[in-house]
Amino acid sequence: MALMVLIFAHLLADYPLQGDFLAKVKGSNMIALISHAGIWTGTILVSVHLLGYEVTEIDVVTLFIIHAVADYMKAKPVGIYKRLDALKGGLLLDQSLHLLQLLILMTYKGMF
Repeated sequence: MALMVLIFAHLLADYPLQGDFLAKVKGSNMIALISHAGIWTGTILVSVHLLGYEVTEIDVVTLFIIHAVADYMKAKPVGIYKRLDALKGGLLLDQSLHLLQLLILMTYKGMF
């Protein structure tokens, strides 16, 4: 159930809570990128807390930085994202990285 909760939290934070404005400008506006990464990180970690697991500063910093870097690379696009279609391979890679973040977090927290 914890995985389902975190996937739902991810989908909520990465789509409707991001909105069109942040999605469009996060590759060129650092405040938008920070705002989106903060919303996503907060939504995930509030969910972790509500599931009864401790949240540390390391969790906040790690999730925030990885999410911000991944989204910046996709939105800009840089690196491998230059060669991927934004709505196909780019989106698949981006969402896979976010899911991997959740799985690593759950493993680290002993949530399985």
